[in-house]
Amino acid sequence: MSVRGLSGFTVRVRPRLPSLPEGLGDALWLFVLMRVGLGLFGLFVWAHVAIPGPCHFELARDGWRTIPPLADSGAEFPLVGIWQRWDACWYSKVATFGYESYENSVAFWPLMPILMRIVGRPLGADVALSGLIVAGVAYVAAATGLHRLVARDFSRPVARRTVLFVSIAPAAFFLFAPFTEALFLALSVWAIVAARERIWWLAAVAGLLASLARIQGVFLVLPIAWEAWRAWREGGMPSGGRASPSGGRASPSAGSVSPSAGSVSPSGGRPLPPATSVAATVAPLAGWLGFVGWSKLVLGRTPLDAQDVWGGREFHPPWEVVDASWRWILDHHDPVQAVNLALLILFALLLLVGLPRLPASYSLYAIPQLILIGTRIQPTPLTSTARYLEVLFPAFVVAALVARGWRRQGTWIVASLLLLGALLWLFVTGDFVA
Repeated sequence: MSVRGLSGFTVRVRPRLPSLPEGLGDALWLFVLMRVGLGLFGLFVWAHVAIPGPCHFELARDGWRTIPPLADSGAEFPLVGIWQRWDACWYSKVATFGYESYENSVAFWPLMPILMRIVGRPLGADVALSGLIVAGVAYVAAATGLHRLVARDFSRPVARRTVLFVSIAPAAFFLFAPFTEALFLALSVWAIVAARERIWWLAAVAGLLASLARIQGVFLVLPIAWEAWRAWREGGMPSGGRASPSGGRASPSAGSVSPSAGSVSPSGGRPLPPATSVAATVAPLAGWLGFVGWSKLVLGRTPLDAQDVWGGREFHPPWEVVDASWRWILDHHDPVQAVNLALLILFALLLLVGLPRLPASYSLYAIPQLILIGTRIQPTPLTSTARYLEVLFPAFVVAALVARGWRRQGTWIVASLLLLGALLWLFVTGDFVA
């Protein structure tokens, strides 16, 4: 655009385009790179190996009375259908038929199938494709939120490495498949971002939805409660502020307290916690109890009851689980079990090393989930461990802090990609990875 000035000279003015939110650009190019790369890998496997159709295990073993739409023919199979495996099949089934009282589908939490059903309506009820779309959008949201969180608490280089490491981890393909990994990670990250920045309404919404995405969402009560307690202890923080890396936030002026921070206590002491922070704290528990109560009332069974079919409710000391996993490896020569055990140990070490450096809310999010993973044997030791670890982003933050030089980063990237390729090959060819 040209503008003629008073002196007669012509000045060219370049229109200023709106900038993308920080981290969104990295999220978008990583999504395109990984989506194309994983898709080409799937096409390669399909072209060279005879692979089973979508939901082959469920159709053969679970005796389904109703079958959701399957992407099992033509070009749709290698492009979409190869991702309809295991849990993705159950989400497709729930998205199509709802929760059927005679099935065990209540073990699969409702947010993912609800979104698949909504997105699938303009696609002709193609729940297989809609699942990929939901996962893709959720991945971009997760990567953007993770960059924002880590860049504020550490630095932009650490944030970029964290997002990269999460995106190429051995089980990273689940972030792009019709599973709940990307959705749960996005909601969890944004719940913690919102809590640390004292945006309580957003923390409440994200926490509530996360608890409807998977059972582990209830653990978000801990990091949100921690941030709410810190805000109250520091005299209250106005909604929308940004906490410091240590968990607090410098007030705009010394000794000032925002009117939005909370109600003044009757005794005239410290202000009471704002109602929004209390709501944000209880939101994950409310969502969790809401689905459990609804399923019991309507279906006559809860997700906890369904665990009896999927491996029971027993917990074991971690050393017993590790011993059982090691014995399974020796007896069955199972490479996936070996990867699961190695990753569990690695993530435990990363979180242990990073404990003094991570904000407490990070640890309160990751450690309960790690304990849950390390104390369950269902139906085999460490079932789906690589996938469950994928959402424990604090471990990736520690890895990004440790891998400062190109040599360390290169080693991590190469090892991740090799394991990613191996697990994806097994997944596409129908072997149980998770």
